Amino acid sequence: MKLERLATMTGFMRHGMTLRDFFQETVRCNVPGLPYVDSQDQIAGRISLRDVYKRIAVPDNLLRLADAMGDHTDNLDLPEMKIMEVIAYPVENYLLEKIPSVSPRSSIVKALALMEVHNSSYVFLIENGQYEGVVTRMEIARRMLECIKEKERNNSR
Repeated sequence: MKLERLATMTGFMRHGMTLRDFFQETVRCNVPGLPYVDSQDQIAGRISLRDVYKRIAVPDNLLRLADAMGDHTDNLDLPEMKIMEVIAYPVENYLLEKIPSVSPRSSIVKALALMEVHNSSYVFLIENGQYEGVVTRMEIARRMLECIKEKERNNSR
């Protein structure tokens, strides 16, 4: 199974866009990260939900205490005022330069290996500098289940 069949096409993030734009596009496409393009429309990095949340809501000093935190942590939650402030931040403040990417004709195994190397749940499909979508671990799992169901249907005939 080639990755090009699993790709989700998304929009790009650019200079001047905000975290609100980023959240809207990730939710619309149901993906955990988006490519960031420069003024020549070349992919220059990526913006990741995981990284954004880590930087705006989970300070490093809380990570050591995560398992010990109780459920009543209202004083640690993101208040609405903070959310309204953060949502207006420019996306370039959250730019990650490492871009996990593969060819659309690459194997699933290669994509999964790169996701592990980059501690990511997605890879971008890039061919000759052209963005051709994003593939997520969830989409790979979905396709695996579809293959199993298809095989089971064929065997029951």
